[in-house]
Amino acid sequence: MLDESTYDIVLQNTTVEFDISSGAVKAVDNVTATFYGGQITGLIGESGCGKSVLAHAILGMLPSYAKLEGNILYGDKNIASASTKEMRSLRGKEIGLIPQNPGDSLNPVRRIEAQLDEALLVADENSKRRKNKAESLLRSFGFDNVKRIFSSYPFELSGGMQQRVICTIGVACSPRWVLADEPTKGLDIDLRKQVYDTLEMIKNKSVQGMIVITHDLVLAEKLCQCIAVMYSGEIVEMGKDVLKTPLHPYTKGFLASLPENGMHPMKGISPKPGDKSFGCKFAPRCSYCTERCINEKPEQYEYEGRTVRCFLYA
Repeated sequence: MLDESTYDIVLQNTTVEFDISSGAVKAVDNVTATFYGGQITGLIGESGCGKSVLAHAILGMLPSYAKLEGNILYGDKNIASASTKEMRSLRGKEIGLIPQNPGDSLNPVRRIEAQLDEALLVADENSKRRKNKAESLLRSFGFDNVKRIFSSYPFELSGGMQQRVICTIGVACSPRWVLADEPTKGLDIDLRKQVYDTLEMIKNKSVQGMIVITHDLVLAEKLCQCIAVMYSGEIVEMGKDVLKTPLHPYTKGFLASLPENGMHPMKGISPKPGDKSFGCKFAPRCSYCTERCINEKPEQYEYEGRTVRCFLYA
């Protein structure tokens, strides 16, 4: 068991490649980044850029046809080379998951009590203690009538209640870290507000660190101390105040394309999975592109406390 120190999650040249019928596809491409304990990092970027795949790599939940290279360090463990048994000892108890789409993630034919109990069984074999812990957890997430929630099936709960239940399951074993995957996806403005409050509660009471994968930039700005921006499998910018003062041309274009910022679309389209690129992946769409950008891949440069994958900051 790890000690009581705060642990970082450190990715070193991490690549995830899927071997499919049309050939090898890199969903995560040579990512080096540190997700620091003691803060929440928001992971943003357009759909298909590799955010959820990166989270599944950290959790050791990649499918059998995925190839993982590089290192993912957590404490004294290298998750990238950990055995199934080692990952079972980490998953849930050290690194918890709040999956997207709670209506799909919860088992529709099992009552909430059984699903919470299953999550707690990982850490405690005593059924009475598990029930007491489940009751306490539900109350801490704002449920007054615990018996009613225990006896309910997921379809008998509102979307916001389902989201709070899935959050409860994600932190049931008191993990140090939580990975929340699109926690506000598909929710209306009132339900999103409930999720903001729930994640804020988790941050303040339960965990040492959190990675929030999201398209909801209001959530990211309210909740996260650090922002990592992904594009085509790479982290192109990471640090503080990214949403206020973006540096990378993609980040600038991504934010400018949002409706609240005037909806100015970027030219071109994102590379298709498996497309080969010798230089910067964003070069075909970038107004700052030079010959060097086309022929040479930029490194992650340190600039004003951030990392930026762009020759403008070399």
